[in-house]
Amino acid sequence: MTALCVLPGMAAVGAAELAQAVVPQAEQHPYFDDMPYPAWSKLTAEQALKDAPVAMRLANARLDAIRSLEPAQMTFENTFVALAASTRELERVSDYLRTRASTMDAPDVREAQEALMPELNHFYSSLMSDGRLWDVLRTAAAQPWVAQLSEQKKMFVEQTLDGFRDNGAELPADKKARKAQIEQELSELKLQFGKNVLDSTNAWELIVTDKARLAGMSDNWMAAAQADAAERGYGTPDKPAWRVSLKAGSAGAVLRDCSVEETRRLCWEGQCTIGRGGQYDNAAIVDKVMKLRRELAQLLGFASWADYKTKNRMVNSGAKAMGFVDGMVERLMPTFRTESAELLAFANMLRGEKSEVIAPWNLRYYINEYTQKSCSLDPESLRPYFACENVLNGMFSIASSLYNISIDELPTVCLQAGESCPEGKVEVWHPEVRFFAISDKVTGAHLGSFYLDLYPRPGKRAGAWMSPLRAGASGENGAPHEPHLGAITANLTRPVGNEPALFSHLDVQTVFHEFGHMLHAMLTDTELAAHWSSNIAWDFIELPSIINESWTWEPSALALYARHYQTGEPMPTELVDKLNAGRYFLPAINNMRQFCFAKLDLEMHMNYAERFENRNMDEATSELLAPMQIPSGVKEPSYMRRLSHCITGAYSAGYYSYQWADVLVADAFGRFEREGVLNPAPAAAFRKAVLSVGGSKPAIEAYRDFLGRDPDPDSFLKATGIVK
Repeated sequence: MTALCVLPGMAAVGAAELAQAVVPQAEQHPYFDDMPYPAWSKLTAEQALKDAPVAMRLANARLDAIRSLEPAQMTFENTFVALAASTRELERVSDYLRTRASTMDAPDVREAQEALMPELNHFYSSLMSDGRLWDVLRTAAAQPWVAQLSEQKKMFVEQTLDGFRDNGAELPADKKARKAQIEQELSELKLQFGKNVLDSTNAWELIVTDKARLAGMSDNWMAAAQADAAERGYGTPDKPAWRVSLKAGSAGAVLRDCSVEETRRLCWEGQCTIGRGGQYDNAAIVDKVMKLRRELAQLLGFASWADYKTKNRMVNSGAKAMGFVDGMVERLMPTFRTESAELLAFANMLRGEKSEVIAPWNLRYYINEYTQKSCSLDPESLRPYFACENVLNGMFSIASSLYNISIDELPTVCLQAGESCPEGKVEVWHPEVRFFAISDKVTGAHLGSFYLDLYPRPGKRAGAWMSPLRAGASGENGAPHEPHLGAITANLTRPVGNEPALFSHLDVQTVFHEFGHMLHAMLTDTELAAHWSSNIAWDFIELPSIINESWTWEPSALALYARHYQTGEPMPTELVDKLNAGRYFLPAINNMRQFCFAKLDLEMHMNYAERFENRNMDEATSELLAPMQIPSGVKEPSYMRRLSHCITGAYSAGYYSYQWADVLVADAFGRFEREGVLNPAPAAAFRKAVLSVGGSKPAIEAYRDFLGRDPDPDSFLKATGIVK
């Protein structure tokens, strides 16, 4: 084990001195040394096992310094600020290791996570229920100097106290011990759930040797599937094979586009293996997670996990979150029934029969066919106008103009262990990863930088997400904050052969969505790093991302980047009109799917004992959601088997946030529409009122600052055409 850098007698030393003591050890502890950017080739799983214990002891030394304070010694800086900074090295170890696990999964990374998780969870659990720290913070909060703090700092004091209270600081010793046990078990269960999802996703494949079985698939998809098969030794140039996987853009595209029902059925059955059956089955894990979360919430004084998680969100309670979901479903239902009848009639016409059900492997196909017929739009006709570079350049150009920033790509290098990073290049974790810097055009300040990892590969987690990696410390005396650091990770359509990556419109929406999160992170400018990025009300966090998707639909915005990759010609007006005609086609059906996830999430986290406990989870889920779904006539597995957002991610009792944000966006984007979607004026107001403030003020106040009023819940229903 590497020698510890915390020396005997250092417990009473201040945080600044401790930070200086670490500097000479940076070469031995590369997870701590990420200035200006992390050296990813040094951030191995083995190194994480060496650096984490050192980071933990350093954190404990800093915490001891806080614990030792007498009231007369207490200041905002050596209590609340020092507490927030005490775990920075430990957070880097966990964040960077998590990034590696989600982008380059490997056995040694998994072993490191499994080894570190128990210690990390015990550390954080103990920290938030530490009686001596709690005494110091309560005493500090009662000092006269608190009244002289800025509003942001006062808010942080209250947030810190609330965080300790809500995490059991006032519990008796026996309940604190039980809390620690629960949190430890939950961490292990969540880790296993994620592994099961990833492994079962990777375990399934469908190798097709008869091209006719893939009728309806685009040339681009066929080329990618053939290349994927060839890479794994299937087929030859004379006798090609096509590989279908459960990665993004593969089986999902078959379910939407393939005209051969048997192939669609096989792909749907493949999706049903995620988190289901044998060594990958997640049903028992979900059961344990829900029971433990309920026990933990009640231990902390909340009626349910949903009440615990929503306390500091805009809805404030599980009941209000459920009321939002149920209320929206009720308003969707008349249109949903009408659309369902229309879709069923269309499906019966195609298959020449009279049926009251649509099999789940046929649903997306019929929706797609009905949409194309009604809107005269073939989604594949859009791809030539969405070459990756055109989309990125257009997205960056729009953001630069709206928010008065510059976005520049920097040269990168992917290194092997022991190699040195050439001067002028930024190290990345995979050769396909790119790197960009964002600066303010007015001040010239470097606001932050981000990695961009767009394409699927083995060992990479499915989906798309933005990771906040490092908050830039606030500047002194009005100076700019230090640069923030983040990453965008996705699984979009990759290039094939000599052709560029040609995105679907959904791919375009995805990258705009995640870049919206990144803009929120990069443009945050608060007094405290603790108010950065995701440290805001969770049901407000999707507003910047979803509103950024709006520029994937607006004709004036599309004109800037939707150009044919071969000719450079802009997307024809007729095609743009068809795209927008399909945007809100079958709006109730398309939105009801998301409300199903939100309903399932909340019911499990509020009423698990009544609706799910001691029952087959798949049957209980089907019973719950049947009124919100088109009858399928098929027994389907519960989506909670693989809904990582709600088990391993941050959306437990929070999936409703997507629909909540849809309502906020429909209302807020109205200001852009009224003043001009490419007009910098409303964007400047949005940057000032929402993006820059992070979590430094209540979300509803930030919203009012931008729009001048509370959100109008009818805006979304009117925008989609569900309500006239």
